[in-house]
Amino acid sequence: MRALLTTATAALALGVLAGCGNAATPAASDQSTSTTSAEQPSKTPPETPTPSDVATPQPPEAGKPQNPSGGEPPVTIGANGPVVPAGVTEVPAAQVDATALPQYVEFGNKVWQYDDGFSLQLFAAASSGCTGAEAVVVDQSADAVKIVVRPLDQPQGGRPDDSMCTQVMTPVPVSVALDQPLRDRKVLLSAGR
Repeated sequence: MRALLTTATAALALGVLAGCGNAATPAASDQSTSTTSAEQPSKTPPETPTPSDVATPQPPEAGKPQNPSGGEPPVTIGANGPVVPAGVTEVPAAQVDATALPQYVEFGNKVWQYDDGFSLQLFAAASSGCTGAEAVVVDQSADAVKIVVRPLDQPQGGRPDDSMCTQVMTPVPVSVALDQPLRDRKVLLSAGR
């Protein structure tokens, strides 16, 4: 009985793999063939794109970085608080409204700008050591930038590396990209789900 089950499973696996190999080839209805007088199919050559068919890359907006906030957030938390590298400046406290954030968000009232003001970084509160957080720009106007900060759900089953998940609020760096430099606009922070 076990040999029959093993053989059936192997046959099923081979059938699935054979089907996957066929999926890469176009279906008969997709192939463009014609029949000649000798009754041999011949493929028509594929059309080559003309220069007018190819999209021309557009130059970036003047002054805007190619990929704002495209890497790791630059500000980290050291033993004595935030560590701010060169080229990153803290947004003045009078320009940041964090009254809608919960009090437990560590460094929640601090925002940093970089990439010539096109990127902002702040710290959000993750609900455990296994989760993250995100910040999303929900509105940008000439006067203000509204950002919603929210913790991400914990992955079911814990971390992939099987390490323990601490159940404490953890500050996590998050970044957002802006359409225009921040300059003197207010930053309005709120919590969301």
